[in-house]
Amino acid sequence: MYNFMINPAARSGMGRKTWKKVEKILLEQQIEYRAYYTKGQGDARRIAGKVTSGSDPVKLVLIGGDGTLHEMVSGIKNWENVSVGYIPVGSGNDFARGMGWKRSPKRQIENILRTGENWQMDCGKVQTERGGGRFMVSAGIGYDAGVCWRVNHSGLKKILNRMRLGKLTYLILGAYELFASKRFRGELELDGRCKVFLRDILFCSVHNLPYEGGGVPFCPKADPMDGKMDVCVVSRVPKRKLPVLLLQALKGQHIKYRGVHVYRCKEIKIHARTPQYFHMDGEVIGKVRKVKICVEKGKVHML
Repeated sequence: MYNFMINPAARSGMGRKTWKKVEKILLEQQIEYRAYYTKGQGDARRIAGKVTSGSDPVKLVLIGGDGTLHEMVSGIKNWENVSVGYIPVGSGNDFARGMGWKRSPKRQIENILRTGENWQMDCGKVQTERGGGRFMVSAGIGYDAGVCWRVNHSGLKKILNRMRLGKLTYLILGAYELFASKRFRGELELDGRCKVFLRDILFCSVHNLPYEGGGVPFCPKADPMDGKMDVCVVSRVPKRKLPVLLLQALKGQHIKYRGVHVYRCKEIKIHARTPQYFHMDGEVIGKVRKVKICVEKGKVHML
């Protein structure tokens, strides 16, 4: 029995269209399934909690975007009994990009339906003063979270998604946020030992996979199976140099620039002196000052 969670509104209705194709394959192969539909924020977390609350093995497959994936994994209970599948249809699709997956729902469902090919993947676990959760791709505080906030509250995303140009939303609003965002002071504590004090921080981004923001490899070497998180911090870079730096980030070349700091750790604590927007997989939970992120090695059993 497969449990499918569908976000029908993903990418301006692409979620619904993809589910129709997947359901046709399930019916042709006479595979048992249940379907659950999300209607709004919080539904994926609630449905995942309900479906995985028992002691029996559960196969839970999502058709949606990275934000819905974040909600779903944050709601899963009894992880030892749960296997997760994902058919990405969002506008950013940084999970699929980081995994090197092709945009083919047919290929994805065929891989998911194969038996005996589960593999284990890390995820990040987050605690803040405004709540927590898990992320599969990345989490960040500062500029990148500010961009996510603008994207999620802008009608531009829906318009460009209909034109299949959703990635441009991040580029356009990212350019605006570059000059609108305010720098902040902060402290990082890595693995409980190393403390780093930084001024004029633009953002701190913590990665399980390389990309975020619709294809920007802030941590190009991030590996979701190495038991560690990769961290990218940009601080004390003059505003006039930021456009060039972020253009280089599109190619993963930003790490060579002065003011770009890269770390790798199992746990990181971030303390911002002033409240900053914070996101997990592109979903902004609000402004926070203190964040604790740790890696959960092999937590997610992927189909």
